[in-house]
Amino acid sequence: MGDVTTFIVDGTSGLAPGGVDGAVMVAGCCSLGTPGRAYLLGKDSDLTGLLGVGILVDRLRDLFATGGQSPVVVAVPVTGSGGAVSAVTQQGGAGPVVTVSGTALADAAVTLAVVKGGMRNEATYKLSLDGYAWGAEKTVPTDGVIPVGSTGVTITAPTTALTAGTTYSFTTTAPVASISAVLAAIEAPLGLYDVESVYVTGPSGPADWAAMGAMADTLWNAHRPTYFRAEARIPTAAESLNDWVAALVAQSAQYAHRFVAVCAAFGEVSDSTGRRLRRNWGGLLAGRVMSIPVQRAAGRVRDGGISQGSLPKGFTSAMQKALEKARFATAKYYAGLAAPYWGEGRTLADVTSDYQYEEVLRTVFKAVRKARIAALKSMYDEAGDALVEGGAGGLNFLKANIEGALDTMVAALPQEMAGHVVEIPPGQDIVNNGVGVKMTLIGIPIIRSIQLFASYVYAGSNFDPRLN
Repeated sequence: MGDVTTFIVDGTSGLAPGGVDGAVMVAGCCSLGTPGRAYLLGKDSDLTGLLGVGILVDRLRDLFATGGQSPVVVAVPVTGSGGAVSAVTQQGGAGPVVTVSGTALADAAVTLAVVKGGMRNEATYKLSLDGYAWGAEKTVPTDGVIPVGSTGVTITAPTTALTAGTTYSFTTTAPVASISAVLAAIEAPLGLYDVESVYVTGPSGPADWAAMGAMADTLWNAHRPTYFRAEARIPTAAESLNDWVAALVAQSAQYAHRFVAVCAAFGEVSDSTGRRLRRNWGGLLAGRVMSIPVQRAAGRVRDGGISQGSLPKGFTSAMQKALEKARFATAKYYAGLAAPYWGEGRTLADVTSDYQYEEVLRTVFKAVRKARIAALKSMYDEAGDALVEGGAGGLNFLKANIEGALDTMVAALPQEMAGHVVEIPPGQDIVNNGVGVKMTLIGIPIIRSIQLFASYVYAGSNFDPRLN
């Protein structure tokens, strides 16, 4: 595991890192690890050794690859279903057929190429899991069983001779977890960990977003602000980009929620293992967000582009704008800059909401978490007598503690809030209703558009502004 300490909790151990700014919970299908058990990971964790393969590990690799500070991640494997293996396509030489067996655990485009013909323990082969990179040349084992990486399947060579130049290709499809399985799996870990967001990997739709939003509302009402990050599906092989954009826009019209953010950006991604696969960029976005202060937009150009990925050929500015208008998080190219960059950090909130942008959500959530911890110091304290000058010592203590907690965000470098106002309205029925505290949080404005106006004059003319 490198130099990173890894905890494993089963929902009863009570281990918890406390409220860590930027901590995220990632839930998704995985081949290893106990479903519903939480794995607390650091940036240098051996993801393959700990959790195996699958969509969850792919997204964790993307998240950890974005640089910045070492993030705190609670990974929760979830039981999925529907993993499948396609029929085998044979090309090249007239060799015998091979068989594929096992349960698919990850997406892969597998090709086995026979390099040297012959019987078992004589013939040699190369294997590719993505159609790009090839493994080393190996000899077919005596039992004929060839493991296909960590996909969960194996290829069995026949007892007859293989023919050099023959290739065998097939695809594997990762299992998919239902939203009910995801929410059930994260329920116990959420009772232990105070995380900023929950990132649910894999394609999702309006029904999934509604379930996430309901849980986010429950956590908000319990003063445990947590938002959900989800992934839009990527286009099918038979679907044009225009049709895909239209389908996502139609989906977004079915649901709105201020505490759910959906990433629609996708394309080829290079990971630390050298693979370059076409997938959703939700993991890259989560990694960028975790590496920046809460008040900062993920699309800030000064922080650099998305070096690991390239947007699909044919994806236009008009498509990006349509998806962004439909409240999806997207990526785009700027003329004159090589890498793609993140667009607006949108949530699925309606356009009338204060929580349209992820940076606003993160700032408010951090303030609420800090205020909650500060306010706990006043639980069961004496409020004092508000009718006597200086007698409401307990209320004053409560107000001062909350202000002190919020002051840390104002004093942070870079500044996370411009200021705040904390009020405890007088005349409250404290005995029966408790104490209500009003917090006004003053945010840092974000430059969302720039207009350049140029005029041209001749030096020394009456219009030369230097002469004024």
